[in-house]
Amino acid sequence: MQVNIRHQVSPYLVFFIIYNSQVGVGILGFQRTIAAKAGYDAWLGVIVAGCFVQVFIWMMYKLLDKADGDIVDVHSKVFGNILGNFFSFIIMIYYWLASLSVLLGFIEIIQVWMFPTLPSWILCSLILVLVYYCVSGGFRVVVGVSFLSFIYPQIILIVLYIFPLKAAHFSNLLPIINHSFLDMLDAVKSSMYTLAGTETLLMFYPFIRDPKSSKKFAHLAVLFTTLLYTLSAIVSFMFYSERQLKETIWPELTLIKVIRLSYLERFEYLYISMYLIIVSSLIALLLWCSTRGLKRIFKKKQKNYLIILSLLSVVISQLINEQLKETLDKYVTQMNLWIFYGYIPILLIIFTILRRRKQNG
Repeated sequence: MQVNIRHQVSPYLVFFIIYNSQVGVGILGFQRTIAAKAGYDAWLGVIVAGCFVQVFIWMMYKLLDKADGDIVDVHSKVFGNILGNFFSFIIMIYYWLASLSVLLGFIEIIQVWMFPTLPSWILCSLILVLVYYCVSGGFRVVVGVSFLSFIYPQIILIVLYIFPLKAAHFSNLLPIINHSFLDMLDAVKSSMYTLAGTETLLMFYPFIRDPKSSKKFAHLAVLFTTLLYTLSAIVSFMFYSERQLKETIWPELTLIKVIRLSYLERFEYLYISMYLIIVSSLIALLLWCSTRGLKRIFKKKQKNYLIILSLLSVVISQLINEQLKETLDKYVTQMNLWIFYGYIPILLIIFTILRRRKQNG
């Protein structure tokens, strides 16, 4: 599939897109999840998971380069239009559900930490108005917001890890590798979902100018986010006892409470407000992928699907309860692991075999 060069972005911007797709609300609470079985050795699981994601990035580039298009083109060439569109539709639904999971997770944080009585649909509507503005402006606008979410506020937020280190205990991390292989495997599995998001490449690949030269920036982005998550995990493990970590839902947010400034008492309010930029850019990217794919499948305007999915998200945000939200997160996690870490490698093998048969025949 050929995309007009005016709609494409420079290869180096892939670094910011991949970074944006991986960093969301998950980094605020993943420390408790990965340490559930592997304890303070779980930071090693983050590094191993990052290595798996690097391999996955290589596979996606290999697949998309062979197809010279996005995942919709791959499915059409392998399975034909009807069956191919069905598989593509499932992936587009995943993108939307992933955006909904991120949105509901951030709304929960705002309601718990800042505005307990504010209805979910109001918060959802305000965020989605911003997201709609970004997505309707086209892919270049989405990339621009991704760039801003890295420069501001992420660079500022990383510096804040210095404050909790004043009360940290390095001995918490010792002895290293003190858990079983199965416990470490559980930490790797949890970390792989936390580092999820690189699958957005399956949709925006044709919008990269000279995609082959962008591969190194994608790998660098995964390396950066892996180190970021590892740093976040290590700082949390040094700050909390294991019992505290099990009882703390959002360890990173609670860490921020140790920051006291003469002119600002509740720094976490500012932290959450800055995080709105990161979350909005991630939701915009996921919704762009979903609506772009639906446009290609059903041949209708992308804005129509953007409005429909946004309205559905607002309605669901008001009707869903805590139990249903946990179910949604569970299914999104399973879909991510099975579709992108299981299905995509198999699809690459099938596509390679079919292509060789066609060349030899």
